[in-house]
Amino acid sequence: MTSLEQVRQLSKIDQIQIAGLIFGSEQRAKEVKQFLADCEKIPEVQTNADFYNWSRKKQFLSKDKQGFSFMKMINNQVDDMEQYTGPMIYSATTNHYGVYLAMVVPALKILGTQEQINAWLDDLIQIRKAACYAQTELGHGSDIQSLQTTATYDKGTQEFVINTPTIQAAKFWPGDLGILANWALVFAQLIVDGTNYGVQSFMVQIRDEQTHKPLKGIEVGDIGPKMGYQVKDNGFLKFDNVRIPKFNMLAKYISISPQGKVMKEGDPKISYASMMMMRKLLNTVYPKAAAISLTIALRYSYTRQQFTNDKGVENSVIEYQTQQHKLLPLLANLFAVVLSGNVTSKFVDLNFTEVQKGNFSHMNACHSLLCGTKANYTHFVVNCAEWCRLSCGGHGYAHYSGLPSIYQEHSPNVTLEGENQIMFLQLARYLLKLLKTSQKNPEKIPEQFSLFKRINEILSFKCDQFQTSNILSLLESSVIHLITQTGMKMMQEIQGGMNPKAAWDYKLGTSLWESANYFIEYYKFVCFQNTILLVTHKQTQVVLTNLLNLFGVTILLQNPLALLENDVITQQTMKQLRDEYENLLNLIKPEALSLVESFCLADGGLRTTIGRADGKPYEYTYDWAVNENSLNKIDFSNTVNQLKNCRPKL
Repeated sequence: MTSLEQVRQLSKIDQIQIAGLIFGSEQRAKEVKQFLADCEKIPEVQTNADFYNWSRKKQFLSKDKQGFSFMKMINNQVDDMEQYTGPMIYSATTNHYGVYLAMVVPALKILGTQEQINAWLDDLIQIRKAACYAQTELGHGSDIQSLQTTATYDKGTQEFVINTPTIQAAKFWPGDLGILANWALVFAQLIVDGTNYGVQSFMVQIRDEQTHKPLKGIEVGDIGPKMGYQVKDNGFLKFDNVRIPKFNMLAKYISISPQGKVMKEGDPKISYASMMMMRKLLNTVYPKAAAISLTIALRYSYTRQQFTNDKGVENSVIEYQTQQHKLLPLLANLFAVVLSGNVTSKFVDLNFTEVQKGNFSHMNACHSLLCGTKANYTHFVVNCAEWCRLSCGGHGYAHYSGLPSIYQEHSPNVTLEGENQIMFLQLARYLLKLLKTSQKNPEKIPEQFSLFKRINEILSFKCDQFQTSNILSLLESSVIHLITQTGMKMMQEIQGGMNPKAAWDYKLGTSLWESANYFIEYYKFVCFQNTILLVTHKQTQVVLTNLLNLFGVTILLQNPLALLENDVITQQTMKQLRDEYENLLNLIKPEALSLVESFCLADGGLRTTIGRADGKPYEYTYDWAVNENSLNKIDFSNTVNQLKNCRPKL
């Protein structure tokens, strides 16, 4: 069996520098690594090896001590999103109050007046008021503007009356609602004097803070078992004309006079600001779950030996090109996702700061970019977990491998906080607007979309002889050809008599999706490329450049149609791309283990028998099966005897 330590000793990269890129700085990387190492010593934060034999009730109750231990470890800095990194990497599942702290607290800071922040923030952070983010309804999810819950202003009492008028209007799916929350940040249609002023947010108490019993007019509970998020109490909530004070509508950007005059200011998209902060979390923290999948799969691939070579010696499965083909492009994509996520995170923070000053100029670009990255990244994490599981053969199916739980726990992210297809369509809408802007006011195009300033230059690019230096130009060419073709297709449908909305809904969907997704792949490449410029260690820069090129070539090989249709490349270029792909697999293979181990993951957080740091997959797998599996400690003799006595009736 190949020793993992032997593989590590052959590596020539500087893991400290790479970890600094991953976590934003070398100091932050050291802090995360130390946090994860400290977790190993604390019994309360470990996930029991028998966890997936337990009932959902027992799983849920087991998270109490773990969650509060994590809070203690981060000094209760629950309103600092950066502090979520360690607990989310180490924990097997979502944590109690995670959604509320990641969404309600930012929403209050963004949408609330200073008086409202003073009234609620401290209680929220101290979990005296545990609020859920009650937006999604049984009949409406991504279509926020069509929510049906109403908040009708009563001028006589200066109160809002919160009501669920139909079964479709019942709040359904909000995390922390089913069991934990005693308050809810409710999104509802504001009705004043019969006029609808759109969806606004309201702080509503739903349970007694002492007894935790539902208040009058409130029907609330857990929605039941799901695929993944087993310990997350996603809930349902109905209101029967529940009255709340006028003060409880978050009023920084909208206010109502006692007489019912409604006054708005700022960008209407500000109501999405807290969702943007959650998408930032999905972009920067959750993708590191893919590092867990790849750490397990790559370690196992180096230690697992199958079939002999021409010398009669068993090969490690990583030596087979098919195994490299499964895992190494995923490793390249992981770095592209994480490094571009860091860039996006800084843009979100800039937007947040500017919004606080009343400057909304970054909102459209930030919102659109977050939509696309959220869709691309969350799909990648789930897809990565599945391919890592498949790459580990039979052992990958076992929960003890650590891989099935990653797939299950992260599958919901594809849908929550904006279903991925809808997210891509929102980005595509913005790209079409940029296409129009490029013709009249190119100076107004944001930096993150600067390729739209060079449309004519990009459209004229041809590549008869492939070199790695052409990858960026080829990605740019694909994006611009796809979006211009989509724009022309839309104009043709409109000129043919179809109204724009119908054309969008029924004729352009796949073209819009493809354009948006390809833009994000291009964006990831650019961010990855720019980040490599920060590396000072020469061999590390070479390896990361090879990894970048593997990412780019993989994308081009997976989606070459736009380039072929527009004669940007030839059949000879495609052959050169395939040859370069195989060459890059060979170059990356010796460094793959050290690259993925730059994420500093601890064994306890991996929750695996086949991918531990010491490279002993069989010893741990057998030990857990024998000693950790509670099923082996139950006497089934009566059951077996009853089954033996069953006789079919003829």
